[in-house]
Amino acid sequence: MAIKKPARIRHNKPSNNKYVYMGPSGIHDKGLFARADIAQGAELVEYDGPRLPREDGERLAAEGNAYIFAFNSKLCIDGSVAWNLGRYANHSCSPNCKSIKVNGRILLRALRDIKKGEEITYDYGYDFKNYTENPCKCGAPNCLGYIVPSRYEGSIRKDI
Repeated sequence: MAIKKPARIRHNKPSNNKYVYMGPSGIHDKGLFARADIAQGAELVEYDGPRLPREDGERLAAEGNAYIFAFNSKLCIDGSVAWNLGRYANHSCSPNCKSIKVNGRILLRALRDIKKGEEITYDYGYDFKNYTENPCKCGAPNCLGYIVPSRYEGSIRKDI
């Protein structure tokens, strides 16, 4: 049965998401996986956390917080909080989801049909600056070797 409704994570119950669950990942320690077949266009999970001024988010990221999501030019989301199930979605150079903004929230939307048990991934789209600091281990046939948007494919060489 295909999943069609968006999932809202309640702040105190991240494990109650009926579309995805967290489990061991071959990409990076933990990941998100589909509980059932998911239809293209479905909104699976929210990337949630406190909203911070952009400067504070950039400072936390520089200090090693890997879960800062730039929401816009003024705000970031600190996704390191325990209730944010969305933080377990890993990067892939061949993602099955994309991040979208809907009514002040960040959601992961399926780019294609996703099979039960398949890992949920999206393109983190890290900045090209200092790209060598972000090696990619997604294993996709088109992996760039670094976590950067695919538009930079011709600008880098894969040496991992």
